[in-house]
Amino acid sequence: MSSAWNASDVTPDGAAWLASAGTYPRSTLALWEERPDAPVVLPCGAVFDVVSAPSTFGRRMLDRLWDDGPGSGPVAEFRGRILLFAAPGTAQRLPALLEWEEWGARDSRDTSRTDAVPPLLCHGTGDAVTVPAPSESTAPT
Repeated sequence: MSSAWNASDVTPDGAAWLASAGTYPRSTLALWEERPDAPVVLPCGAVFDVVSAPSTFGRRMLDRLWDDGPGSGPVAEFRGRILLFAAPGTAQRLPALLEWEEWGARDSRDTSRTDAVPPLLCHGTGDAVTVPAPSESTAPT
């Protein structure tokens, strides 16, 4: 394992936290140990919710969070989307917050910043997301 930090790596503690969302966390960790490149489907709502954005917009959003704000929690990239792992309940609250911030406004006379915001997918209680595997260099041992 190189000493350089790689944003795509997940620490063993991070892998355990992700796996804790599933029904059988030890089985998920064992799968990742055997097949470090295997994605898994994990339920949302108990350990985390997920906000999913198209990659380009998601990367710009993350840049803003880190440049102008508090940063972000865990993040993954999978199949052209950025997955932001958030506190349980976020998926339920986010649409109202975005509406309040007028991110969802689509007035034909207004071509402001809202036109540049793609729809975000919010995954919470009752939903599941496919989570990419930790990188091979950090697979749990």
